[in-house]
Amino acid sequence: MKKILKFILAGVFALSTLTISAAERGFAIVIDPISYKEAKAEVDAYAQSVEKQGLKTYIVEDVWYNPDSIRVKVKELATKKDAPIEGAVFIGDIPVPMIRDAQHMTSAFKAKQDPKKMEFTSVPSDRFYDDFDLEFSFIEQSKEKPNQFYYSLTATSAQVCQPDIYSARMKSCDKGDKTKYERLKAYLKKVVAQKEATIKLSQVFYFAGQGYNSDCGLARIDEKNSYYEMFPNLMGQAWSLTYQNHADYVYSKYPLMSQMQRKDMALAVLHHHGYPDTEYLDDNPIPQNAEQNLEAVKRFFRAKINTAVSRGKDTTETINYYKDGYDVPENWFSHEALFGKEISEKDSINAVQMDLHLTDLGEYKPNARVVILDACYNGAFCHDEYIAEEYIFEEGDCVVTIANSVNSLQDKWCDRNIGMFGLGLRVGNFVKYNPYFESHVFGDPTYTFAPFAKLGFNVNEALLKGDKFWKKQLKSEYAAMQSFAINELALRKAITSAEILEIFKSSPYQTVRLMALNTLATYKDDNYIECLSLGLNDNFELIRRFSSIQAGKCGDLRLIPAIVSLYSKPSIGQRVDFQLKMAMEMFPYNELVAEFKKQDPCKDYYNAEEETESLLKSLKRFSDKSFEGEVEQISNPEVSAKNKLKVIRSFRNRPLHPAVNEIIAAFETITEPDLQIALIETMGWFNMSYKRNEIADYFFSVWENKNYEEAVRNEALKTYKRLKGL
Repeated sequence: MKKILKFILAGVFALSTLTISAAERGFAIVIDPISYKEAKAEVDAYAQSVEKQGLKTYIVEDVWYNPDSIRVKVKELATKKDAPIEGAVFIGDIPVPMIRDAQHMTSAFKAKQDPKKMEFTSVPSDRFYDDFDLEFSFIEQSKEKPNQFYYSLTATSAQVCQPDIYSARMKSCDKGDKTKYERLKAYLKKVVAQKEATIKLSQVFYFAGQGYNSDCGLARIDEKNSYYEMFPNLMGQAWSLTYQNHADYVYSKYPLMSQMQRKDMALAVLHHHGYPDTEYLDDNPIPQNAEQNLEAVKRFFRAKINTAVSRGKDTTETINYYKDGYDVPENWFSHEALFGKEISEKDSINAVQMDLHLTDLGEYKPNARVVILDACYNGAFCHDEYIAEEYIFEEGDCVVTIANSVNSLQDKWCDRNIGMFGLGLRVGNFVKYNPYFESHVFGDPTYTFAPFAKLGFNVNEALLKGDKFWKKQLKSEYAAMQSFAINELALRKAITSAEILEIFKSSPYQTVRLMALNTLATYKDDNYIECLSLGLNDNFELIRRFSSIQAGKCGDLRLIPAIVSLYSKPSIGQRVDFQLKMAMEMFPYNELVAEFKKQDPCKDYYNAEEETESLLKSLKRFSDKSFEGEVEQISNPEVSAKNKLKVIRSFRNRPLHPAVNEIIAAFETITEPDLQIALIETMGWFNMSYKRNEIADYFFSVWENKNYEEAVRNEALKTYKRLKGL
């Protein structure tokens, strides 16, 4: 079986190599017949604008009304001998694939796949259309929403996401007195006009919403430095790089909209929490005096009691809980104080001002041409209305949004390769080279900014060049190009891990080092371990943060000295501190303590004795000791199946490497297929573990064992392939 898998992968790689060798490229416009009939002139004009970029266009009317047939057509166009497509856009009512059993390819989505809640426990993803190595089995078409089709990722499929082409959506809805077809026509006219304008990327804005990345100021400072590395043309220009923090304003919504409406704004990166109809920007205003503190406390109690009552809790019982528990005056809990019309209106107005809602779009006209919504659910295109589409279909110069269809990890590299925008990279290629399962382009994926520098080549056409060209770009004068070259060469398997490690050690650019670190994570060898050890104490906050996360996922004991060194340092950044403590829980307590005593990192502190005692005490909370007894519950016959499942699923976010043997032993005591499948799926999340190969070999034997049910064996094969990176 292992030999067969290697042969299949070799065949796929050969096909991909053959495809990218074509001299001329194409682009597919897939559109439903009604949308094409209503907006034919505008669609044809859009196609002409794409052809001016050197791409041959194919207009494909969706006469099938199901994803499988569309996928076959898209793949056919992508593998043509002449002018194969490099990307596609899906316009109008194109079927939405709703994917199940592929949560490991998302950054954060880990919902229990309840068959009674199909829509809310599946991932809307166009990776169905653009990644040809993925295989799916059809489940059903939604009766309530016929445009949604449910699929399961199969065990025989590739288990890693690497799109063959880029893709995008132009999906609008009726709004006010305008039909979705009128809005589509207006958008297409706008995007053609904006493409003809060909602006340079000379104005960048980034925003930090409440609670995002632990409200770490250090993270935002280093982010600014990284943008100057990625866009050196911004250096020295007044207001070329603008930053806004939610905490700098009582309500940050209005200054945010003001920045976004600047006519010169090119690119915006918005970090915040989200929902399909909301950008969550602010927490309640920070009190500045005694009166405001008093009002904040009252608002806290109102919110808690209103929420409890809305969930069916007894009003009197809830009021007494807070009144007695916090020893506050009884008149704070009168009906008028909690539910009165005046106070309710006041709270409603406050809620509206704290966040940006769908209803704001229309009055709010964003002009940033490309907007990255680094938030959950803003790109949930399974809905008729969602934030990402409103940005492009309303007035304003915004033509592209990049957003997530489900929840998204705060600590993912959402703007990886962002500097290539300044050198003319197409938006579609940006997402293709940062392929999260939930991340999508909304609008024109062929949109580009005019390069700020004369490169002597088109970066999109350069993707077809050979390895020699990209090795030369490792010495480019631009950090963005160096970083992208590492990524490109690694995908081609044309650079060794030793070469990447040397780049990490020698590069003065923090973004290049970050790319080296994340690229080495795919090699998972000794050079990667050395890079992680160095990264844990790098001067770039995001490298320290990602190194902390990956150290926890890896669990290699050789990382302990670097972990202890970082743990004992002050001012490492709130988010790094959070992720480091999470990572330390994946390491054995005794080894952490021994290394701490060996380093004695607090010996020169003013309060050395107290600090040492405090840190040693905390190691019981931040080590594998915090999980004592949990694994035993899996095999304990007195523990209910529900509680066993809870323990099993918890290890998806916490790959407890020291307990791998115990977890496998516990698996052998389980007889219920549902629990067997859950545990096997959980072990697939140990894909970066230093014990991944022994886990993979064990579950390969489970796949070979005909005594297990077919569903259990299929899950074992998926886990084997995930652990092997297949």
